[in-house]
Amino acid sequence: MAENKNLDKTIFEDSEDVCMADLMKSYDKAGKVEFGQELDVVIMGETADGFMVDLGIKSEGIIPKKEFEDGKIPSELKVGAKVKVKVINTQNLPILSYKAIVEKAKIYELQNAFNSGSHVTGIILRAIKGGFIVDIGGINAFLPISQLDIHFVKDTQHYIGKTYEFVITEFDVRKKNIVVSRRKIVEDEKNASRESALASATEGQVLDGIVSRITNFGAFVDIGGIDGLLHIGELAWYKVKKVEDLLHVGQRIKVQVIKVDKAGGKISLSIKSLIANPWDSVAERFPVGLVIKGKVTSIMDYGVFVELEPGIEGLLHASEYAWNDSEAALKREVKKGQDIEVKIIDVDKENKKIALSVKQTLSNPWDEAFRHYAPGSVVKGTVQNLVPFGAFVKLPEGIEGLVHISDFSWTKKINHPENVLKKGDEVEVVVMEVNLQNEKISLSLKHVTQDPYKKYKAGNIVKGKVVRITDFGAFVELEPGIEASIKNSEVPSLKFEKPQVFADGEELEVKIIKIDSGKRRIEVSAKALEFDREKELVKQFANQDDKPTLGELLSEEE
Repeated sequence: MAENKNLDKTIFEDSEDVCMADLMKSYDKAGKVEFGQELDVVIMGETADGFMVDLGIKSEGIIPKKEFEDGKIPSELKVGAKVKVKVINTQNLPILSYKAIVEKAKIYELQNAFNSGSHVTGIILRAIKGGFIVDIGGINAFLPISQLDIHFVKDTQHYIGKTYEFVITEFDVRKKNIVVSRRKIVEDEKNASRESALASATEGQVLDGIVSRITNFGAFVDIGGIDGLLHIGELAWYKVKKVEDLLHVGQRIKVQVIKVDKAGGKISLSIKSLIANPWDSVAERFPVGLVIKGKVTSIMDYGVFVELEPGIEGLLHASEYAWNDSEAALKREVKKGQDIEVKIIDVDKENKKIALSVKQTLSNPWDEAFRHYAPGSVVKGTVQNLVPFGAFVKLPEGIEGLVHISDFSWTKKINHPENVLKKGDEVEVVVMEVNLQNEKISLSLKHVTQDPYKKYKAGNIVKGKVVRITDFGAFVELEPGIEASIKNSEVPSLKFEKPQVFADGEELEVKIIKIDSGKRRIEVSAKALEFDREKELVKQFANQDDKPTLGELLSEEE
């Protein structure tokens, strides 16, 4: 590992083992001390600057107090104590280091810990770039931030000043570089706990756990050394959209083990298995006929789902919202999240289905429909909707009836209802039929007035105008919308002397010889009218007292 420049340097030097006998021999011969020598000395006195020791030469030596950080003097340094020191300066008054001897012993201890993999105890002193400085018995080591814990650490201040166990991962005496890790110890402890928890876990076991992590598919729960998966589908009997709606990290919960995969090292957990399935007693708690309030949870094309309680939803079909125009009313009036009062109309426990109704909580207008809308009665209503085959009219009781396009007019052919009516129009209609079983009412616009064909009878003398000429004859308009046909053969023989039998716009007086009001057909004849008039004229002459002779009649014609 590269040397970390931020790592505090320790005060110790590399040195080969020196034979004490050789050092003493050199000491006796020269009568002086040498740099790097290690000596056993007795502390003779203490000053403000340090501890004075007798070196057995002309000069005394001093152990300076400033080599101890924060003025923390080891308790073993006192007058009369015999200690080992190292010569670190031979100029003038020899300077001796007790700390170097302590560090050398500690380095030896740490090297043994590194070689054996045993743990060491240290205090996290401060944070630096990329990690922390850790004091291990007076020796500073570097702790990378990635090796602080098994998870990413945001709040580093939480760890400053605390004592932990560490393992030495790098040890370089020459570069004075020591790197430690706490994460490895935590991982080892967690793995040991995990193996123990996995070995003791059994299906059906109920445990206390702490939510350690939340994902979109569930949550991981620490059940004492191992994280089990609590799938989102095992949170509740109802559909949970977001795990965060029920759980948060650090929350204490009770769970049940539902599956143990010892080979894969996985445990599956459940909360809902600890709770009774609400569908088991649904028929008792939601009997048919019960009126209850619920909340709309989702809207579909065919209806809406209503939550009656957590885990229990029913379907309000579009046809069960209102007695009239139910589907349109449902889409127009019902919103997601809305509270709504419904009636239970069916419970299917096996398939977990409940059918709901809103309209059955209201009085059924069809129960009184026949009394209010007897066939033949004239009522007023409002045009609610126009369709190609007719118009829906809302009646005072709140129900709707249909005016079929064929019942718009006695005389006109209507191509589309919008040519006659528009939405919101108030109209007067006649009730034609009430079908209570199918909840339908047939209405008519044209029956408000009398059928104009009804006033025409066979034998009636009528006047009209030729409006259309055909090969077989012509059509004569008797009144707006009422036409009668006249064949060429129904014109007096005298007319056939003309190049054209009929003239467009010609006024005719004719006799109705045939009528079919159902098929809207009238046939007329000018010939029959003339015959009737001739017959009447003859009758008039026949009733006179002085009857003319044949000769008189013939002479009159001349």
